[in-house]
Amino acid sequence: MERKRKIALFVSAIGFGGAEKVVSLLLDELTKYFDVTLILLYDEIKLPIAKNAKVIVLSKPGETFKSSKIARAIDNIKFIFKYQKVLKKENIEVSVSFLVRQNIFNGIAKMRNPKLKTIISERCFPSIMYSHDRTTSFLTKMLIPFFYNKNDKLFSNSIYINNDLVSNYNIKIDTSVIYNPILTENRKPRLKSYHDLEKIFKVVTVGRLIPVKNQKSIVESISMLPSNFYLDLYGDGELLETLQTQAKELNVGERVQFHGNVNQVKKHIIENHCFVLSSLTEGFPNVVLEAMSVGLPVISTNCMSGPLELLNDNEKVTILSGSFVKAKYGLLVNVDDAVGLSQAIKFLQNNIEQREMYSRLSYERAKTYDVSNIGIHVKNLIDSL
Repeated sequence: MERKRKIALFVSAIGFGGAEKVVSLLLDELTKYFDVTLILLYDEIKLPIAKNAKVIVLSKPGETFKSSKIARAIDNIKFIFKYQKVLKKENIEVSVSFLVRQNIFNGIAKMRNPKLKTIISERCFPSIMYSHDRTTSFLTKMLIPFFYNKNDKLFSNSIYINNDLVSNYNIKIDTSVIYNPILTENRKPRLKSYHDLEKIFKVVTVGRLIPVKNQKSIVESISMLPSNFYLDLYGDGELLETLQTQAKELNVGERVQFHGNVNQVKKHIIENHCFVLSSLTEGFPNVVLEAMSVGLPVISTNCMSGPLELLNDNEKVTILSGSFVKAKYGLLVNVDDAVGLSQAIKFLQNNIEQREMYSRLSYERAKTYDVSNIGIHVKNLIDSL
């Protein structure tokens, strides 16, 4: 029997974030081809993990992310040495890391062991994501160019992310794009199909309740629509109370429901008529793929990277303020345009045939991102080293 190559997937934890979902899905596929070790900084696993993957946690049981900058710095130094020790002990030949801290650790590991093959993965738009805090912006401008370039290859989930890394962070290593995977159904699920326009029309969104996800724009758009329009929000975060207050002040408190984090989110969102992404910026939005995989029609902001690639094959569009564009696989609105968003939602409610068409197109589009297809792309990238 041919020996499987020993690889590692390296991420901070397996929570509900986009990168964590990608790792959880890829584990099942990559264990078909490789001997896989999952390396975590923290002992947090909230998503399914392949049974035949070995899991190693670098922190002590119960240890969590530190809030103090000094404590975080000390932790990071410890993690660097622990990570390299694990790579050596497990005889890891290729290590694939996700997100900036783990990518930097991988660069350090490569510097100390040139025989190790390292692949790093960036999942956000760095020049925007790291620009809000002066210290973080300064550090990433120094650390990303130096340590990322020590690795062998980089892949992201958007051509715009790669362009940003090359233009603003002087990345010189080989870059490629591998889109996020999704689990698709063998058959398109049956959605709600109210033909009586006087009945409730349910809109859903999923994401952390943080400024960049911009859920306030959806709440505002619901306030511009008649009383039969409802919104379900899934996710948790720092803006929960702010958004709840906004909904009450706009007199839509009873029409906006906050559900927090849930497992198997697709089973919940399928109870709605359309999905909305309101982000100011994205890497490649997993939640849009999840919605499309159950056949939900999608409305998304045309933010920098992700939605245009998913919904219009990356063909540029011009969207008038207060309006929307019918793209190939969904509707696109301008960033932070609540009026345009409300018009797009109303369009899907009023036009049942268009809603059903986009439902079919969503499902067919999502199948191209099935984990069985994306897993092969990642396998091929690893095999190239």
